[in-house]
Amino acid sequence: MLQKMKDKALSQGAKIAINKQIEAYGKILSLNLDSKQKSITMEVMLEGEMEALGIHIDEYELKETNGQHQLIIKGVKTSRVWINTVASAYLVGKAFDVPDEYGKMFYTIMDG
Repeated sequence: MLQKMKDKALSQGAKIAINKQIEAYGKILSLNLDSKQKSITMEVMLEGEMEALGIHIDEYELKETNGQHQLIIKGVKTSRVWINTVASAYLVGKAFDVPDEYGKMFYTIMDG
């Protein structure tokens, strides 16, 4: 139960941080992180779209290199076939910087 509470807190923080980064493109409506399964499920409303985009990150890895936290997406599926192709090309296997406060929070969650 404590793990789920920590995941919920991190999910809220990630939602806020990502929304700041993507505000020109749309808004995350929901984001649920499962640190045990190393998966993330989210729903995004993109500008100009009528329906939200569903995104499921099958597996992720968080690592720290020279004090910088990075998220590496290992697998992703969306509710739009063409976006699956784009996501595979531009997201899978790439490292994305995570703000320090969220990276530290994640490691606290991982340590239980």
